Amino acid sequence: MPARTIRYTIDLPSKEHKRISTMASVLGLSMKDLFLLSLEEFAHKKLNKTTLKALEDTAKGKGLHKFESLEEMFEDLDI
Repeated sequence: MPARTIRYTIDLPSKEHKRISTMASVLGLSMKDLFLLSLEEFAHKKLNKTTLKALEDTAKGKGLHKFESLEEMFEDLDI
């Protein structure tokens, strides 16, 4: 039985899409293959304690902030 296919959609600014598309083309890969290779590369990296704690906290919903707009987030971050 063939594997089930699931479609993912990622919203990117056109500038980022063009950059990723160009990178994939230069490497002779499809965007799908570039994405999958990137995930594989990330999976093999050892995460430091701070990153692991942040991922665990996020999974538990700890320390998350919700903002109604980018402006509100920037204000909170003093940007």
